[in-house]
Amino acid sequence: MHDGSRNSAGLLRKGYKEVTDVRQTVGARHPLVRTDAQSGRKALFLGRRPNSYVMGLDVAESEALLDALWAHATQRRFVMCHEWRVGDLLMWNNLSVLHRRDAFDSKSRRVMHRTQIKGNVRVS
Repeated sequence: MHDGSRNSAGLLRKGYKEVTDVRQTVGARHPLVRTDAQSGRKALFLGRRPNSYVMGLDVAESEALLDALWAHATQRRFVMCHEWRVGDLLMWNNLSVLHRRDAFDSKSRRVMHRTQIKGNVRVS
């Protein structure tokens, strides 16, 4: 279960209530591991927000599993950091790459464009 009540900054979205029991989380249900239809490669499909939950497990088991998966996936050997320069462009497959941004100076000008490609192949 991927918590839909909070935005990417972790702030509660307008119209949603605070969740006190992760089993009551509202949002998207998706597989924990997805397989790329073209390459056959498997990838963790984690969207760690405060109320993520693994369906079918009790809360303690879910938390332990998610903690272990995050500890594995965020090991230094799997991390790529980018030092931005004028003119840089980064692209990634949102379905198979964990990503985040670090804090930046709020007085700095920041221009970001996002594009999405709609597909018709269902991923498992």
